[in-house]
Amino acid sequence: MIEKRAFELKDELISIRRELHKTPETDFEEIKTAEFIREKLTEYGIPYTIAAKTGTVALIEGKNAGKTILLRADIDGLPITDESDFEIKSEREGYMHACGHDIHAACLLGAAKILYDIKDKLNGNVKLVFQPAEEGNGGALPMIEDGIMENPHVDGAFALHVEPLEKTGNIQIKDGPVMASPDDFEIIIHGIGGHGAYPEKCINPLSVCAAILNKYHEIPKKYNLPCVVTICTINGGTCRNAIPDTAVMTGTARSLDPDTREKLIRLLEDIALSTAKEMNASIEFNFNVLFPPVVNDVDMNKIIKQSAEKLSCINDVVTLDAPSMAGDDFAYFGERVKSSYFKLGVGNTEKGAIYPIHSPKFKADEDALPIGSAIMAQAAVDFLDTLER
Repeated sequence: MIEKRAFELKDELISIRRELHKTPETDFEEIKTAEFIREKLTEYGIPYTIAAKTGTVALIEGKNAGKTILLRADIDGLPITDESDFEIKSEREGYMHACGHDIHAACLLGAAKILYDIKDKLNGNVKLVFQPAEEGNGGALPMIEDGIMENPHVDGAFALHVEPLEKTGNIQIKDGPVMASPDDFEIIIHGIGGHGAYPEKCINPLSVCAAILNKYHEIPKKYNLPCVVTICTINGGTCRNAIPDTAVMTGTARSLDPDTREKLIRLLEDIALSTAKEMNASIEFNFNVLFPPVVNDVDMNKIIKQSAEKLSCINDVVTLDAPSMAGDDFAYFGERVKSSYFKLGVGNTEKGAIYPIHSPKFKADEDALPIGSAIMAQAAVDFLDTLER
């Protein structure tokens, strides 16, 4: 019944996705996005509350008392110019749904409609979380701090994310660590500027940047740490024949467990300090701790796999061998309850859906929309039916 209903909603899901696709909004500025989602929930008869400014939490109460499952969709876009050949373009210059969050929201609205129609058969409750700001400072924690994990108490959580490099009809899943903590850092290097013709009379902060960069890229192999360290910007100087006094470098440091994370923070600071000292410069080191790693619970993954087996629209459940070094603040839900974060294939070479997320050419196969709604709804039902509190 769930799968049949999801495909009956296909045209509506496509319409919802396209409407959201036109107006991508970022970090707690998802005003139009949130209004549209709330209008749909009102149309469906599903009550909701507001959390973290542009976040929305809808609640479907089942006829029978039981557990509560949380289904999450992030809703924000990216500051990327739309260069795709998709027939519906972003109407906001310089902004785009390049990570598929419009698809996530559409899939969750579809699941909401399906679950509300069968609420009298649910053995518990379903919380539908439309979360802002995943791409930026993170909206999950502010929503949690607003109390969305209670009244009723949440017992588990699911989230899907589109994967354009996986075929439509497949989903991807992995036990244990599935995404990294996406921390970042800034290093301000103070040297002594002067004429570019006399480098021996200066302390070039850009040379210090180069030395630190080389040492940072050796960290995973040299210290046998499962991590990624990438320098993304180096800024210093304003003309071609003058050495600047100061340079600034920024980057990202990604790890998959708390111990590695702590070691990495210490290493980054120690290497920067010692390198600067060797070169007679000084530094200011600023590390920005962001989201924790996303870690999937084995039992929750089993629910997803069992649910997928019930849906003929899912051709294959692909088990991933290695985690992604990208991050997602769904991790905050996973720190509090058992959770599963899985990927929904939206790739289709014939339709040109071949570009990775965050690409300005990102495109998705909309045939995946009812599949996303079906798996989310089925997983919610199966969680409420099978897991003990």
